[in-house]
Amino acid sequence: MARSARKIGIFGGSFNPVHNGHLHLAEFALSEFNLDKIYFVPSHRTPLKKGDLLPVPLRLRCLREALQGKKRFAVSTEEVRRGGTSYTVDTLKVFRKRSGPGTVLYFLAGADNAKNLSRWKSPAKVLNLCRFTILSRPGAARSKTPPGVLWASFPALDVSSSELRRRLRMGLSLKGLVPSRVERILKSTLKRN
Repeated sequence: MARSARKIGIFGGSFNPVHNGHLHLAEFALSEFNLDKIYFVPSHRTPLKKGDLLPVPLRLRCLREALQGKKRFAVSTEEVRRGGTSYTVDTLKVFRKRSGPGTVLYFLAGADNAKNLSRWKSPAKVLNLCRFTILSRPGAARSKTPPGVLWASFPALDVSSSELRRRLRMGLSLKGLVPSRVERILKSTLKRN
């Protein structure tokens, strides 16, 4: 019997900071697409998002803590090591080269990314390098996307990184929104600054 292709998920984003919604999306994708592994790839600097980024070491520390004990999840520092503005096409090229032709790459994205896909660097190459996968809330309107983009509805959690940063500024609890270890890191680090 022929061995099936290895299936790798690539979950890019600023993870500013990582939260339970990110983890929930990744768990769903792991099961829905029968992925072997998912790499969380924090950006160094995101080209299409405005706003302040938490320091890279803090975002990485929180991400590593959130993924601790999850054997099929890993952190890739590819974009952080490369520095500058992070482009998905460059990251996918690296993963494609390292993974070899027998691996199927799934790039995991939220529905908000579908609206901006035409503004990405080399969107046609991005779609050629992976199975671009949009995960959206059930009933969410599908924006117009190129052929070959996969759509999957999943019960998304109502949490965002911008809301977490607002709550942190106000000294409010993050209980239930991030893993408890991540909340402790964020509060202890930001309290010192």
